[in-house]
Amino acid sequence: MITFLHVSKSFDSLKVLHDLSFHIAAGQIVGIVGPSGSGKTTILRLITGILAPDGGTVTVAEAAVGYVFQEPRLLPWRTALDNVAAPLRAQGLDKARARSVASHWLERMGLQGFERYHPAELSGGMAQRVSIARAFATEPSILVMDEPFSNMDATLKAALLGILQGIIKERDTTVVYVTHELTEALQLADRIVELNPGGGLRELDLSDRAAVAREWLATTLGDLQV
Repeated sequence: MITFLHVSKSFDSLKVLHDLSFHIAAGQIVGIVGPSGSGKTTILRLITGILAPDGGTVTVAEAAVGYVFQEPRLLPWRTALDNVAAPLRAQGLDKARARSVASHWLERMGLQGFERYHPAELSGGMAQRVSIARAFATEPSILVMDEPFSNMDATLKAALLGILQGIIKERDTTVVYVTHELTEALQLADRIVELNPGGGLRELDLSDRAAVAREWLATTLGDLQV
């Protein structure tokens, strides 16, 4: 469904991706981890066509693509309900149907009762849940998510990850999920690839997820002690 073949991407003199190749099959949930500047968000932007590669090819099956950004990117003058309904209206749904679908997805994100609130009246975590509801409401075949839980506390993050797991499996959505937190990726993803500065990539062996988590924790604690 998504194929990168010898892809390179630079910004001025900064080489972010170099000769990167990998494939994501339909229905897979792929987590991308790595330090800041390693190219995680660049990969998402190449998938969605926001960016074009400098070299190599990015092939994405013809399908609806949803994008959950690091920030909610809600329209401040619209309510939560109308923010979710807006792309549905753009797709041609009538107002009543668009609002009905939007209400359903807000409820699934635990936001029932907040439909008439404007973004300024919502917490950061709630606003991000509105943006996730908006992405799912359009029924994308491919969903890219760029650190969508950065504004949420640990309890809410864990609960929402559980909800997302159910929705993604239910809809057989192909997901590419960027995060700094390996533990998040371990909960959500079927596959995890790790990027290194300069464009290197390795796929983690998830046959023993507990061992992967222990190695990551030991490395993180070691870095903090340096």
